[in-house]
Amino acid sequence: MPVATSVHASRRIESPVHPLFRLVSEHDRAVQVVEGLEELRPIGPRTSGVGARFEAVFSFGPKAVRTEIELAELDLDRRVRWASPEQGSRSLTFEFRPVGELTAVRLTVGYERPDGVAAMVLAPVVEETVRQRARHTLERMRALTATTS
Repeated sequence: MPVATSVHASRRIESPVHPLFRLVSEHDRAVQVVEGLEELRPIGPRTSGVGARFEAVFSFGPKAVRTEIELAELDLDRRVRWASPEQGSRSLTFEFRPVGELTAVRLTVGYERPDGVAAMVLAPVVEETVRQRARHTLERMRALTATTS
C-alpha cells in the first residue's frame, strides 16, 4: 500500500503577494510555473474557483502521467491548494507571507511513495526528484515575476 508523504521548498521572492498568488491559482498560468506540469485542461465548464476540475499531464522522466486534479483551496493571497480528488495526498500547496517588500513562498508537494523492497531503494531518488521540482517551481515563479515587473 502506498505511503503518503510530502516535501517542502521555500523561497523569498522580490514581488508583492498577489502576482505570485495569481501565477498558481489560475490554471492557464500554473502550467508556466509548475515544473513537470505539461497540460492542464478544464473538465467541464468551470475553469476557476474552488472545485474547478482539470485533466493534468505531468512528465516524470520519459513518462507522461495523466490524472485529474482540482482547485481544492483558495485563500486570497495566502494559500492555493491543487489536489487529486481521488487521492488527496497528491497535492501542491502554495502558501504566501509578505516579508517587507518580499514574499515568502512555501510549496508543499504531497505524493504517494510506493511501499515494498524496490520502492525502499527508489524512495530517496523519487524524493530528491520531487524536491528539485519544487525548488525549480519556485525559481520559475521568481523568474516570471521578475520579467513582468
